[in-house]
Amino acid sequence: KLRNNHTGEITEAYAKVTINAAGIWGHLVAKKAGIDINMFPAKGALLIFGHRVNNMVINRCRKPANADILVPDDAVCVIGTTSDRVPFDQIDDMRVTDEEVQVLLTEGEKLAPALASTRVIRAYAGVRPLVASDNDPSGRSISRGIVCLDHEERDGLAGLITITGGKMMTYRQMAEDATDLACKKLGNAQKCATATTPLPGSEGNEEEARAHHYTVAQRAAEGRHGTLAKEIPTGDVIDDALVCECENVSVGEVKYAYNELHVHNLTNLRRRTRMGMGTCQGELCACRASNVLCGLMEADDADKCAADLADFMNERWKGMKPVAWGATLSEAQLAATIYEGLCGLDKFAQNKGGLAK
Repeated sequence: KLRNNHTGEITEAYAKVTINAAGIWGHLVAKKAGIDINMFPAKGALLIFGHRVNNMVINRCRKPANADILVPDDAVCVIGTTSDRVPFDQIDDMRVTDEEVQVLLTEGEKLAPALASTRVIRAYAGVRPLVASDNDPSGRSISRGIVCLDHEERDGLAGLITITGGKMMTYRQMAEDATDLACKKLGNAQKCATATTPLPGSEGNEEEARAHHYTVAQRAAEGRHGTLAKEIPTGDVIDDALVCECENVSVGEVKYAYNELHVHNLTNLRRRTRMGMGTCQGELCACRASNVLCGLMEADDADKCAADLADFMNERWKGMKPVAWGATLSEAQLAATIYEGLCGLDKFAQNKGGLAK
């Protein structure tokens, strides 16, 4: 049974093969089919720094421990990770602790001393979907390898596959393994082509694309959307105006995301364009982006857009709270003054049953 979260409509779908790719929630999906998967929820916390201090990945060559890897990503760098077992009733409410932040900073400075004087803009945590095989309290000794379960072979239940384990670095291989098994069951013997087929937007000549940069925003958009960036509206004073200065997101790019990339709220807009992911963490751009989205939606959705804005800013604060000192604390206080003192967004959200605090 499927629920459309936009309309509330409930529908049913049937398939010859179903792939269970629900991450740490995969054991709950399997349980609905009467199957047990002994999963180990291993929480990992990470820190995002305000700019790159390295241009290549730095990884400790040692047994897995805290803060082993420093990864450059876009305009920032990320240090991670910790590893602690958490109960299943906490996996939907991950919070980074002060102790985890201190461990990551202390160990991270050993990898790159520059981190001691680099601003931390955000902390976040996730849960690894490991398949448990022992009683290791941290999960460090459990393999991060890909686990692809054929439940017909394992449990006598045809038509169900579970793909789990692994990590972000291996997600494409995980998809191939699960799809290969599904195709085998469906009688499709063709070789998987995703490893060699360009993703949408990555086709074409990169040098040719670079020859047509006109604005900083267009250059940034090409980095995010590749050759599809040519579909972003430009050349108009409004379309070329910036919504997010930190990440150079234009009004035209917001329109493109809304019309072509299934974006209907600020969180999905952030995922598609990086709006709100820069140094200010949505301090000004979230309000602008909400205004643009509200204009693209029906007029009677204004209250919905305001509630979405409150929810988005709460999520930004959730990541800033564990590292709220120095410049990051000042930024958060300014954001609170803008959205609560000037806009009264906290009162609106409380009246509408929102989460602003």
